[in-house]
Formats: sequence, C-alpha cells, structure tokens
Amino acid sequence: MFRWAVSKVRRPLCVESSATKFLNIEQRALSSEQQQQESEPPSSPPEPIVAAESPTVEPPPTVPESAEVVIIGGGTAGCHTLYHLVKRGVKAVLLERSKVCSGTTWHSAGIVWRLRPDDVETQLLNATRDQLMQLEAETGHDPGWINNGGLFIASTKERMDEYRRLATMGTSFGIESSILDPDETKKVFPLIDVDVIEGSLYSPGDGVVDPSKLCKALTQYAVKNGAQVIENCPVTSILSGKNGFGSRKITGVVTPLGSIKTNCIVNCCGVWSREMTAMVGLHLPLVPMKHAYVVTESIPEVEGLPNIRDHDSSIYFRVQGQSLCMGGYETNPILLEKVPHEFEFSLYELDWIVFSTHMRGAVNLIPKFETAGIKSTVCGPESFTPDHNPLLGEDPRLHGLYHNCGYNAAGTMLGGGCGEQLAKWIVNGRPDLHMFDYDIRRFTPEQRKDAAWVFAKSHESYATNYEIVFPHDEHLAGRNFNQGPFHQELVDAGCVFEDRQGWERPGWFSPKGPAPVPNYDWYGSYGTPRNSDVRYENMLKGDHTFGFTKSHHVIGEECLACREQVALFDMSYLGKLYMCGPEAQKAADWLFTADTRRPIGRTVYTCLLNTKAGVEADVTVSAIETGTGGLTDPIFKGRGFYIVTNGLSAYHTWAHIHNILSEKNFKVGLTDLSPKIGVLSIQGPNSRDLLQPLVDVSLSDEEFPYSTTQLVRLAGHLCRAVRVSLVGELGWEFHIPWDSCSPIYKAIVEQGNKHGLRHAGYRALHSLSSEKGYRIWNTDLRTDDNPLEAGLDLICRDDGAYVGKDVLDIIKQKGLKKKLVFFQLREQIPIWGLEAIWRDDQVVGYLRRGEYGYALGASIGQGYVKHPEGRRVTEEFLKNGHYQVEVMGKRYDAIVHFKSPFDPNGKRPLGIYDEQLPVRQ
Repeated sequence: MFRWAVSKVRRPLCVESSATKFLNIEQRALSSEQQQQESEPPSSPPEPIVAAESPTVEPPPTVPESAEVVIIGGGTAGCHTLYHLVKRGVKAVLLERSKVCSGTTWHSAGIVWRLRPDDVETQLLNATRDQLMQLEAETGHDPGWINNGGLFIASTKERMDEYRRLATMGTSFGIESSILDPDETKKVFPLIDVDVIEGSLYSPGDGVVDPSKLCKALTQYAVKNGAQVIENCPVTSILSGKNGFGSRKITGVVTPLGSIKTNCIVNCCGVWSREMTAMVGLHLPLVPMKHAYVVTESIPEVEGLPNIRDHDSSIYFRVQGQSLCMGGYETNPILLEKVPHEFEFSLYELDWIVFSTHMRGAVNLIPKFETAGIKSTVCGPESFTPDHNPLLGEDPRLHGLYHNCGYNAAGTMLGGGCGEQLAKWIVNGRPDLHMFDYDIRRFTPEQRKDAAWVFAKSHESYATNYEIVFPHDEHLAGRNFNQGPFHQELVDAGCVFEDRQGWERPGWFSPKGPAPVPNYDWYGSYGTPRNSDVRYENMLKGDHTFGFTKSHHVIGEECLACREQVALFDMSYLGKLYMCGPEAQKAADWLFTADTRRPIGRTVYTCLLNTKAGVEADVTVSAIETGTGGLTDPIFKGRGFYIVTNGLSAYHTWAHIHNILSEKNFKVGLTDLSPKIGVLSIQGPNSRDLLQPLVDVSLSDEEFPYSTTQLVRLAGHLCRAVRVSLVGELGWEFHIPWDSCSPIYKAIVEQGNKHGLRHAGYRALHSLSSEKGYRIWNTDLRTDDNPLEAGLDLICRDDGAYVGKDVLDIIKQKGLKKKLVFFQLREQIPIWGLEAIWRDDQVVGYLRRGEYGYALGASIGQGYVKHPEGRRVTEEFLKNGHYQVEVMGKRYDAIVHFKSPFDPNGKRPLGIYDEQLPVRQ
C-alpha cells in the first residue's frame, strides 16, 4: 500500500499570494500559515509507486576542487545529462540537495509515448525509448522498462484525423502504428466501452519505465566511468565573472562541503529551477503546479494491456501490474508560488473537487473503473512552462549556465532525448536536432520576468495539453503582450491576429469586421466569467479542421491581390539590429555566409551558421553610413550594418550574434531597436505607382535597384526604405520610427485606394513565399540543415573564413545526404507539413511545410529528400522516381520541382510582368 500524508486542500485555487495580484483572478490565496501546513512533508518519505525505495549514492567527504561540468539536481533530467556527458568523456559532478530521484521524479507515472504532432519531439521521444531498451545491457542495471504499448482514444472524427496525421508522420520515422475502429480497439483493450469512441491509434512500441530504477542505472554507470554524484549537497551560491567583451560567465559554485571551480553549470532543479537562476539575478518562465493521479485496487483483466491516452477526456491510464493509474489535465489546476526545499519526498492531499472531472471521463471510457476502488492517490508538484515544452540550452545572459528543466510532467519521456542533445550542446557547441522550440532563447527577457504572462500562458498550456493540435490554431492566454504601432488600425481593418514571441502579428483579414483578441478568461476557472465577446474565438474555430479552412478563400484573395495589384503587410515584429564599430566589417565577415563587403546602401540576403554549418538564422544585412541620430539613421563610428531577421526568432538571432561577438571579442556594438521601429511592406505590380507620389526619391530601377536601401521621406517622415520582397513581387519595405508610423500608414492606405491596395497577413505571406520557393527559418530552414542542402549555395562565398565554412567545405566535397525539394500535388488536397514523402514506394522524407499556392492553383510543400539506403543524394536520384505525398494515410501523386515553378526566372521582383499567373491561364 502506498503511504501518503498531507493536510487537506481547502478548494481548487492558486496558493500563490503574489501571483494572485498578477493574475487578477477572483480568488484569494491561502494564508501563509495554511501554505506552510499544506507543504509540510510526511513523517517518513513515501514509497514510489513503481519502486520500493529511492536509490542512494554515498557522498564523498568533500567536493572536488574543479569540474568541467556541474549538474545541479538529481532527477531524471540531471541523471540523463550526467550519463550522456560521461559517455562523451566529460569530467562531470552531480550535486543533489537531497537524494537522487527526489523532487518530481520519484512520483512520476513513467509513461513513454512515441508519437507527437511535431517531428523534433517525436525524435526526442524515440531517442529516450532507444536508450531505455539498451540501458540494461550497457549498464548492467534494469531501468524498469516495460514495452506494453500505447493506445490513443478518439471520440470525434476530428480527433481521428489528427491520429491519421500522427500515424503518417510516424511512417517517416519508422514508427509502427495502426488506426483501429471501435471493435478493433476493444480487442486491444477489452474493458473499453466501444459506444463512446470513434476509434483509436495503436502504437505497440510505447511503454513505461520505473523512474527510480532508471536514475540508479544512469548514475551508477556514470560513477563507474569517472563521474561523481554527491547527495545532501545543496548549492548555496553561484559564482560568475566577466569576459573581455563584458559578458557574464560562470566561474564556480559554492556548497556547504566546499566550492567547485567550473565554467559550466546545468540547472536540472525541476520545480526549484527558478530559485537556482534567481541566485544569479535571472528569471525562468516556469510555474509549479499540483499534478495528480490515482491508483486503483486490483483489476486482474488489465495486466499486460497497453497504456491509454483519452485526449478528448483529457485523461491517461497507465497499466501497473493489475492496477490502473489514472490522471489528467484539468482546466483549474492548483498553481503554486513555490515548493519548499524540504518537499523532496512529499506529496499533497488530492483535491477531489479539482480531480472529479477526470473520474467522470475515466468511468465513461472504462465503466469497470467506477467499481474498482481507489488504493492510493499521488498529488505532487510538477513544473510547467508557457508553451508546454522544456527549457533547455545555454542562457544568453550568462555564459556557461545551461538549463534542463520545466518538463511539464514529461521528464521520463523526454529526458533521454533531451539529455543527449544537451550533452552535445555543451560538448559541441550546438545540439544535433533543431531544438529551437526547447531553447531558452525562444523567450525574451521581458517575457521571462513577467509573472502575469508566465502564469497565464502556463495555465493555458496545462489546461489545453490534450486539445487537438490544428495547423492554424492560436492560444488565448498572454495575448497583447506586445502590440505593433499599427495595431488599432489593423483591428479596425478586420485583422485576425496571431501571437508569435509575445507579438501580435496579422494572420489574415476578415471581411466581417473587427475581431479583437479578448482578455484571458482562464477558461472560466477560478471564478472568472467566460468572455462575452467571442468574435475572435469564433474566427479561430473556422480553422479547427484538417481540411481547407473557412478562411481559405479570403486568404486566397489576399494572395492574388498581392500577385495582381498591391498588398500591405505589417511586419513590425521583425527583429531590427544595428551592428556598428571599428571592427564591424571584420565581424560581418566572420558571421555571415554572403559577401557583405558591398557599397553603402547594398542589401544582401545571408545565413548565420553554427560551427557545424547548421543555419541559425537567415537575415538581410544592409551596409549603412552614419546618420543624424534618429532611429533609422543612427550616429556611429566606422562601418555599420542594419540586420533584419525573422520576428519569431529575433531574440535567438540576437543571442547567436552576441555570443559570437563575445567569443571573438570584436570591437563592435550590437543594438536591438526592434520595439522602436515599425515595418510596412508594400508588395505587388502596383506598388511603385502607389508609393512614388509619397516619397522624395525616384523608385525607378536605375535609381533604386533591387536589393538596395535608402533613407527616404515618406509622407514627409524620415524612414528607411529597402527594396526587397519576401513574396516574390515588386515592392519595398519601410522601416519607420514608432512616432511616424500612424501618419505614414494613413497616407499609404489613402493613396492605396487608387491602386487596389489590400491588407494581407502572415497566412498569405507564408503561402506566397512557399509558392515562390523562399525559405522560412524554423520550418524549411533550420539548425539541422545546412545552406547547401537548402539550395542556398549562391549565398555561401568561397573566399574568406566564416563560422561553419570549414564544415561546409567538407560537405561540399563529400556530397549531400539530403536535399530540399518542392512538391506540387495534382489533386486539391490540403497539406500542412509532416506528411510523408514517398519515392517509388519507399519513404524518403517528410514535408517541413505545406501551403496552398493560390497563383498555381494547387497545394504545395517543401521537404528534404534522403536516400532510403543512407547514400548521398544526387541530382539523378532526385529526378528519377515516382513521387507521392501521404496525407492522413492516403498517397497522392506529386510533381517534383528543384526550383519553384512560380516565376522561375525571377522577373516579378524586378517589375517585369509579361506573363499571366498560372491559375489565370
């Protein structure tokens, strides 16, 4: 019998008094006395559900004087990190405040699933599973791995469509799965009521792991191979200094047993991770919450059956011998301000009011659950993040501080894959996989320290964890964190906004009128009334499909307006950086793949690589001269560069550049003016005629050629004009000081009425860019791609050194293992990305991005093709073969292009319009 003892929880509310002020929800916090009572540990540590005892490692009498890496925290994250570092020959030390496997690890349900609607996460999950399957043979210790399979239950047709997408994506990675009807589902799990389900997805490779045995296997292997694991050793302070560039760096840690000199610390502190980073004055976007499951009395019939995820009821079942463990994700989780340090092996009493919704769902699916009886309950703290992804990687504000925490109750699933990537991150400088969605740099400093934003986003991520992941769904929490200078004007124009890195950017424009983003209503939890204005939510519901959305034709009108007349794009959330100083050109030579030794006013498109030649960003770089001191014409000494990058990854780009400048100690300054400059992009055949009366310079090809920039006065206001296009049309971007944005916008719209101007959003921009064959970072261009694979050979100079060039030269000599290819479907079937690519009945890749090309009149996608036998990919191999794209389990013939079929000669950006659009022909 499982032992547990805690005081009662009064009601389902947030127990953080300071957070309540930020969250502005109608609910009072528990008194400090009640908080203390609730958090008191039981008289003796409870026994883990899946193990009789927690592993212990006898600490040495003193800590070492130095270590290459110090890991703080001995849960699954810390143990996996230690294991993978030791395998790579790193001298590492793990410090644990209490005992290894304490904290949130020991009470984990330990389920390991394999399929997720994300290619990187799927690879991480499978890396964990592969490790679990070979760990006993490698270490001599059983990690408690049981391969009993997994069953995803669907109650709606939409959910079945999502499962078909998952199964199709699994095909790309060799993951066995099958779609089952209700009767077939019952054969796999006889206790299920088939009358309440639509079907299921069965993944026989899933299973469970014992977290206690797992940590023991990992740490004993590490100790045997030279690592140290020191228990009962809290870190009391972290030491830091500065390098020659003025950037902070880790120098050591202090413990009661002594100090350790080190240049690298890994924060694996789980729900205590915020406290650890607070020691060095940094914030982490992480919220501790109570997460619970119950364990039934014996049900002999369940022994050996697969685990279950009933996404539509937001619950899961783990088969544990002859019992079922059942838990889930409720809309009113109990948020915690903090978890006391002495809570390492403690639990809270289950709040049945909060948990009751899961009981109803469990009984609905498995009627026998109602009479089985509850043997024990497990309610422990877990750490949750604003986007339900872990926090990994080096902190850009403190060199040598790495994070590996915030696992959202999925540490046993993701820990192995993430631990491996983090070890490579530390040893090689960057991970193998594209880890942007896990990288701490995906959050800006402003987001990280805003408690209200973090709590609201983390709450929603928890509450909607099992919702269907539609291609164009948007979250409701944390919205309007940053609004662009044209925000109200766009609301009035019917803009349906998207949220990216805290910025509201235009998604598309509805002819039905304004649909402003409402304040977050916490899904009616904590006494908050649901929003009465549901215009925005109703717009989102039109996108809740895997077919063509309700906004499909409206977005098509925006696209065709851009192709045939003129469109206005608000791109103010783009990252805008100035790099200036005596060694600015030297720094640019080292940073960028393209040649930036161009005349003043020239704009080049280029990549930023890492040392493994992976693409960290693609940007435009303009050579500029010193000005009069304005936002668009700053004063500086030496040569200057204006760098514009993807808004989604603007902070990531800044951090990458800053890290290289710091490492090389270049005499330059890097200034981020992104929040102070708005951007309007005017694109289309009529763009020159619209703009010429408003500017004080000639927009002719001779005086303002493509890929150049000038300071101009637009409607009487000074701004920077750049003749570039992300959509493949004649057009200009205007980078405008914030105070001048409104009058310039009004002037453009007024003049645009004479030329058929139409507002367009990022949904149209992405369609247009894909149609033209332009790459978008984080989808078809990522850190696990190099420019040669992406077909960007022309922007990689042969002369001079730059980051990653030595690796790129070797790749060029040996040949490519994959190549980006464009696909055009012959049938009118929507695609969204992650669809499998077949060549002559063999899987050779998957789509990174899927769009509808309105000018082509067809669905189009981009994906990397590999040789099925792992050989080099040649042009002959790519050309010869019958290609199909698998969409929800069915294959469709596809036309293959190595270059975009739209405007292949690149005439339109030059203003040459002598051919009709294919869809009009």
